[in-house]
This record gives sequence, structure tokens and C-alpha cells, in this order.
Amino acid sequence: MDGSQTQAKESRAIAASLSAASARFGDFTALSDITLDIEAGDFYTILGPSGCGKSTMLRLVSDLVPPASGTVEIFGKSTEAARLAREFAFVFQDATLLPWRSALENVELPLEIGRKRGIKTPKGDRTPSELLELVGLKRRENALPHELSGGMRQRVAIARALVCQPKLLLMDEPFGALDEMTRDRLNLQLLDIWKETGTTILFVTHSIPEAVFLGQKVLMLKANPGRVKEVVQVNLPFPREIALRETPKFNKYCSYLRKLLEEC
Repeated sequence: MDGSQTQAKESRAIAASLSAASARFGDFTALSDITLDIEAGDFYTILGPSGCGKSTMLRLVSDLVPPASGTVEIFGKSTEAARLAREFAFVFQDATLLPWRSALENVELPLEIGRKRGIKTPKGDRTPSELLELVGLKRRENALPHELSGGMRQRVAIARALVCQPKLLLMDEPFGALDEMTRDRLNLQLLDIWKETGTTILFVTHSIPEAVFLGQKVLMLKANPGRVKEVVQVNLPFPREIALRETPKFNKYCSYLRKLLEEC
């Protein structure tokens, strides 16, 4: 299968590097001996059975959980240094917008917090208004969260995550609670954003078709404790359209990943 093949390519910066990294909560080992290099600009989707440590892996990378052993680096920095330098941003399953702030004000929030901490506002990239336009909310800047659909709130959350120009975007099942049609639209939009910004993305999902549709590579984790089962290279062309999901090659990848998941 394509996952075992390597392709010759130009050397690129390493966005995230995990070396024999483990995570423990008391006596419970959530992740064990994770070794992985994620190249800058790559789109990784992460699959695995419940309890295999998918979300914990994102928290290791984002400095929310310290490694019990091994090391984790972001663009050659410690996770703490990368967090302070705003090298990465996190999008959770819940959009977690402040209900009293408009869509635009929610996107502006990280910049306001940064200014209060003496952090310079990023220059030379999109403004909060332009980011809302990028995610398809050009005319909803003044809407409060309760006036937006679930998909719209997630788009605001993505715009907010992008406002500090992170080089790495961590996404923990951001579309898991949405209906299938909305999820499909946001999948397409996320691929457009990835192409335009060049941001490295780590995307956790429980959906095999979503993992194949979005990812250049699918990281399969196995459980008890969480470990790398396989990294599958998805050799499907970009740009991708929803019709791709009806093709034999797409379904072949889904079948292979389903088999891997059953072995986990």
C-alpha cells in the first residue's frame, strides 16, 4: 500500500518533531514512545480507536500536556517557547466563542490579549475582517455567536486561530458535531485555507472518509497505550472535490484504513 512508500522531495523545515515522546496521567500511559517528524506545510489527519491518545498527542504538541519522557519540538523550539512565540494555534470541537462579542470581536481577541502582554501585532498578512472573508463570513462580522449556525461558529474559530499567523494549526475534531453537508462544505473550505496560507495542519477525526479526503498523510494510532501504527501516504490529487469520495482509489484507501483500525 502507498503508506509504506517514500517519495523523493526537497528538504523542508520540520514543523513538529516528537522523539520517543510519552504522556502519562498518574499511573495511566496515554501515549508511549511516539517518534514522528511532520514537515512544514503538510496536512496530517490523525485516526485511531477511542482512547488511543489522539487528542493527547495534540496537547503534547501544544504544551498543554508535558511529555513524561522523550522530547517534543515545534520548529526547533521547545513547546513552551513555540507557544510564547505563537508558532501554533488550536481549534477545538467546540468553537468556544465569547457570547457577548461579535464574530469580528472574537477573531480580534488574540490580538487584544497580545497587545496587553506587549506582543507585537503580526503585520503583512490578513486583518481580522479579511480572515472572516477568507472563511466565508464577509457579511456576518457583527453577528453574535447565538445568531450563527454551528458551522459558522467553527469558521469564526478557525479565523480566530489564524489571526496571529500560526505556522502550525492543531484541530481536534472541529467538525465532529456538524451535519454531513455542513461538514463537507467546511472540509472543502479548510483545504482552500490550507492552500492559501501554507499552514501545517494536524487534524484529529474519527471519520475515515474525512481523514482520507483532507490528509496528505494519515497517522493511525493504536491503543493501550497509544502508539504509531502506521503513517499512510494519501496519493490523491489536489485540489479535491466531494466527488472524489465516489472513486475506487478513494474507497481503496478507506478500506485499507478500516482494516488498520480493526487491528488497533
